[in-house]
Amino acid sequence: MKGYDAPVRRAVFFSLLLLSAPAAAATHDVGYNVHQSLDTGVPVSAACGGSIVRIDLNWFQAEPKEGMHDWTLFDNLIDGARARGQRVLAVLSYTPAWASAGNKDGKRADNDVPRPGFYEKFVRAAVERYRDRVEHFELWNEPNLEEFFEGTPQQYVDLILKPGADAVHAACPSCKTIAPDVATVGDQYALWMKTTLELAKDKIDIVSGHVYAGFPKYPGDTAPNFFAKLESHRILRLPDGTVVYEDPLSLRESMIKYGAANKPFWLTETGEKAKYGDAAAMDKQAVYTRKVLESMLTRSWWHTTIFYEAFDEPVMPYDWGFALRDPAAPDGYRLKPACAVVAKAVARQPLFGGKGADCDDGLDNEGDGKIDFPADDDCSAATTVSEGAPPPIDSGTVEESDAATNPAAAPEGDGGCGCRAPRTSETSWGALVLLLGLARRSRR
Repeated sequence: MKGYDAPVRRAVFFSLLLLSAPAAAATHDVGYNVHQSLDTGVPVSAACGGSIVRIDLNWFQAEPKEGMHDWTLFDNLIDGARARGQRVLAVLSYTPAWASAGNKDGKRADNDVPRPGFYEKFVRAAVERYRDRVEHFELWNEPNLEEFFEGTPQQYVDLILKPGADAVHAACPSCKTIAPDVATVGDQYALWMKTTLELAKDKIDIVSGHVYAGFPKYPGDTAPNFFAKLESHRILRLPDGTVVYEDPLSLRESMIKYGAANKPFWLTETGEKAKYGDAAAMDKQAVYTRKVLESMLTRSWWHTTIFYEAFDEPVMPYDWGFALRDPAAPDGYRLKPACAVVAKAVARQPLFGGKGADCDDGLDNEGDGKIDFPADDDCSAATTVSEGAPPPIDSGTVEESDAATNPAAAPEGDGGCGCRAPRTSETSWGALVLLLGLARRSRR
């Protein structure tokens, strides 16, 4: 395992040395989900080029009894993150048993719909405490999944989003609300986007969502993919034009269709699993990470990516992290190669605030399959500003329109390897047959 960790550590170290140069103006940010980990999550985020950490500011922990708050855990976490130069996105979620309107699943209470009037009181108390240290507040996590919220879209709007956003803005007019934070899992996420944006888009400062899906492997690949969930949903047709399958509208299409096209978008969870020590899996994770960064740079509406997640625990069956916690390691953790991908991009790419150029940022900026000098023919030196013109993907802000019927409003995606997400009219019969048997993807 040390053979994998040492090169990553060196790459991160030399990338971070570049911080002594004058800073560029960042237009995109990167961060990590750290949950509530100050000793490992926050340091890993800093080591891997993160500028923001997403933390779980859980209601049931902060207010275990009505009106009795315990902020100790969150004070330490937020102050510790800020001490390492990390900004904080606080997720305000999960109902305490005393505030529950009823336990629908008969199990734990934290996913229960809260009784009216209680969530906003907690939100206001949290924002009043942290408004001088936290600017961004996300109103619940993945409410469209019953694992996290048992209610309907209407209940989310009426009991969480609207009152929560009003509480944030009342306590801190300069603070930003982030929502609806839907997971693009199953077939209901477009309904959740429709309901929340139609009824409460004016309460949302930044639109958020989660995408877990691979990138197209080759031209014409019709498997479920990242771009189908992010910006251009798949419509699979027979040769005579008959629609045999259609994805829900993507996150970006929903923003356009329901009047939120000109709001910024944050991808607050995305990632690829990789068990530490599995070279093939870690390489795949690193490539996935690179393609996410490349894709974000060509889309001005997509401002921030927060990867899931900072680190893995050795005894837990989760491998999404960019590091493995290891008390025996010099820093208390062992880094995976994906860490170096982000660290170099952030240190060198000007759009991330870096102090270099396209030809030395570790990214395939124009999608020709070649990365940096000397591999890319467009780079005469590592200091060459551009690798070439990227594909024309970003339409920027658009007129409010039906993205499902307006191709210009929902441009095709590019995976950073020159492989475009296919338009549905080009789908082959063989691919259609295969796709009809696809199962729902599981990510946890």
